[in-house]
Amino acid sequence: MQLSDWHQKHLLSILRKYEAGQASPAEVCFIESYMDSLDDLNKEAHNAGESRELQEEIKAKLLESIRQHDRKTKEVPFRRPLRAWVAAAAVILLLGSSGMYWWLQRATNVGVPALAAKDIAPGSNGAVLHLSDGSSVVLDSAGNGTVAIQGQVKVVKENGVIKYQGGTNEVLYNEITTDKGKQWRMVLPDGSGVWLNAASSIRYPLSFNGKERIVDITGEVYFEVVHNEAQPFKVRVGKHVIEDIGTAFNVNAYADEPVMKTTLIEGLIRVNGTLMKPGEQAQASAGEESVSVSKVENAADAMAWVNGQLSLESNNLQALLRKIARWYNVEIKVEGTLPETGFIGTIDRNVYLSDVLKALTVYGVNARLEGRTLIVSAK
Repeated sequence: MQLSDWHQKHLLSILRKYEAGQASPAEVCFIESYMDSLDDLNKEAHNAGESRELQEEIKAKLLESIRQHDRKTKEVPFRRPLRAWVAAAAVILLLGSSGMYWWLQRATNVGVPALAAKDIAPGSNGAVLHLSDGSSVVLDSAGNGTVAIQGQVKVVKENGVIKYQGGTNEVLYNEITTDKGKQWRMVLPDGSGVWLNAASSIRYPLSFNGKERIVDITGEVYFEVVHNEAQPFKVRVGKHVIEDIGTAFNVNAYADEPVMKTTLIEGLIRVNGTLMKPGEQAQASAGEESVSVSKVENAADAMAWVNGQLSLESNNLQALLRKIARWYNVEIKVEGTLPETGFIGTIDRNVYLSDVLKALTVYGVNARLEGRTLIVSAK
């Protein structure tokens, strides 16, 4: 998988700032940690007779990435020794899924703290369907076919997706919940697609019979709504109402997050009456009704989890740790003061926890696993 255009530009901007001596401490740490790790890698490769070939391969990849974004410049604006070229190239290689594989396989001396003998597997598909009569169905263990019948309505599982067949005039509700380490996909009775991230829920009627289609959610949910002007679709989350106007959008409203975020991917929505356009994000502090809307550089990053990616994008380590805790179903314990740094890139969401921690070591983060508690500290 190649890096997105936005990620390539962002990485190249960091490299340019580093070259000019204008990088932040976190950015310097990011680059120089790779320089150190690549020194070890080059020594190992040299012993195996591979060093020159490896360096030339990496340098060529970086040069090509730079040329794609600097077509107006005839000469590459970097003049660092080969060691810096190799380190910078590793940054670009790391953040694509193929680059992550390359790095984990070859950078064996990167200095990753050892986890317990038993690693933590990534999350998986799984949810519980709560029926209108109060009974429940564990969806991940249910086979394909009809999993429940409620009056004239059938709940059908097809290839890991829940769908509804039939309708009812009764006001009956279902709810789907996911635990930590679980995710689920479903199709609402109106045909709208819904993806639930870990530790999330959605409550909805068996048939949308009223003037509005209203669902209630917690946690993080991505929607692809079938638009119906005569029957508006609304999402209620806490004190907020998100109204679809033909839309794909992601809502991150975990109770342990200080800010609720609604990111519009395509179409139009209103959040508490405020109109949003694609590429914008509405933010609201916990418990507050007012929202602020602003343009985000990479709106698609909000739905990286839907596409099987674990986004490292975060303004601080605590926010990233909460994301890791939910997906890997672990508790987080922090020792001392963690580094104040931002993160960039995405990695495959299906890697083991130890692989994620390898990606974080470049930011000065140590971690050890005791049972299902991840103890995190600064290097």
